[in-house]
Amino acid sequence: MIQLVSDHIITPLGIGVDANIQAILEGKSMLKWHEKVHGQTLVEPLIASFFDKIEIRKNYSPFESLCIECAEVAIRKSNIKVDSDKCIFIFSTTKGNIWNSLWESASKVARYFDNQVSPIVVSTACTSGVSAQVVAYRLLNAHQYDSAIVIGCDVQSEFVVSGFQSFKALSKKTCKPYDANRDGLNIGEAVATMVLTNKNTTSGTWNLLGGSVHNDANHISGPSRTGEGSLRCLQDMQTIVDSKDWACLSVHGTGTLYNDEMESIAIHRAGCDDVPVSALKGYYGHAMGAAGLLETILTLHSVEQGILLPTKGYETQGTSYAVNISHEKRTTDKNSVVKLLSGFGGVNAAVLWSKKNVNTSMNNSKISIESELTLENEDVVSLYRTKIGNYPKFFKMDKLSKVGFVASELLKKQLPENSFDSEKTAVIFASKSGSLVNDIAYQATIENKENYFPSPAIFVYTLPNIVTGEVAIYHKLFGESLCCILPDEEALDNLVEVILPQSNMTSAIVGWVECPDKDNFVARVKFVKLINR
Repeated sequence: MIQLVSDHIITPLGIGVDANIQAILEGKSMLKWHEKVHGQTLVEPLIASFFDKIEIRKNYSPFESLCIECAEVAIRKSNIKVDSDKCIFIFSTTKGNIWNSLWESASKVARYFDNQVSPIVVSTACTSGVSAQVVAYRLLNAHQYDSAIVIGCDVQSEFVVSGFQSFKALSKKTCKPYDANRDGLNIGEAVATMVLTNKNTTSGTWNLLGGSVHNDANHISGPSRTGEGSLRCLQDMQTIVDSKDWACLSVHGTGTLYNDEMESIAIHRAGCDDVPVSALKGYYGHAMGAAGLLETILTLHSVEQGILLPTKGYETQGTSYAVNISHEKRTTDKNSVVKLLSGFGGVNAAVLWSKKNVNTSMNNSKISIESELTLENEDVVSLYRTKIGNYPKFFKMDKLSKVGFVASELLKKQLPENSFDSEKTAVIFASKSGSLVNDIAYQATIENKENYFPSPAIFVYTLPNIVTGEVAIYHKLFGESLCCILPDEEALDNLVEVILPQSNMTSAIVGWVECPDKDNFVARVKFVKLINR
């Protein structure tokens, strides 16, 4: 049993869960026009929810400072021995704060609390906050650790703003989730922390019963028109607790035309039309890596009070299938909650929390390596042309995606035909540098104000998880997609050994793809299968 011991949130709307729920119930929002983001003058103003000021600690970045400030409160409210080697820090972020290496930032925050365990950074675009909960659940369920400090945070910058503006995805009004007049999202900032344990404790009131991740195998920046990934996530949650017993389905609800439509289709196909739906982006904007944790925490605490939080901005039904959503506060006497998110790279994720205690069994499978391959500083374009050559989208990819894609294709050529099961093959990649090379290139591009809004494809490739999406989309793999920032390949192997047997997958493409600069790379990929012990 994985319990939520304590939590804390800091948002532009308030500090702490109670203050934020009260502000929501009063209809408040911090979405407003901004001409600057943390001192950077924007070429085009936008409606967003930014912190007015971030108290920056000496020798720490804004991102690191926020993580420490939020985690300190959550840890203080718990009885967790945070400096134990049985406690792990798991970070959820999309871009961190651009100015620092994600791995270095995560390590600095963990060391601040005298924790010496190598942290895990989950970076799976908008789903990061839910995927991080899934990783924490599996590590604790396997008793790899006794406790986990899960922190979700993103600090916005000109880098991120220009990227979303290049997509023409931002609304010039406050967003309207699921509404007939919705026309885009707003971005936001927040930090949220959960303290989880696998020890039975009287302070824990909510149990994390499981999670699910699926790729929709559709497009790196466009959701499936049939809701394939979200549908599979919802169906997985229904196997744990019947959806008729869900108090609330907390959705992504960004306010964009395609995302809300996709979610409504998935909800309908899963038979969840009557489940009460809540979307919180009208209060906070899209807080990216913090969104999954922030919205989960708020939903759990409000449901505990018998309240379903209203969806600000929603007025008129605007999706093909009507969902059970309201701009007014509602009540509930049920005690199970599902959080659902989707994001770039085709990834979708869900977690199920409940006051119930549902026994979960451990899969006793072990991993068998079927084939492996290494590429290092080779000409991947030549390898593509001579040995693959049938996927023109390759030339649009960033370096990390090109390397991972070519390595995966060459690995596949070593395997028997039909080795990749479209429903049961996961794609799990990790690196230490992430998308650093493309981040540097993108930053240089937008510094030229005449080219401030480059092609959306250039921006989307600054997300480290796009490499997993490219592989899943090319092979139509609807299985799990996970991307982590880790110190080395050994850490990846150890993580896969623990989390894969607890998935409903039977095999995985596992890749350590490290591109520290524009001239060097190493890719070690494996195809693994689960076999009974």
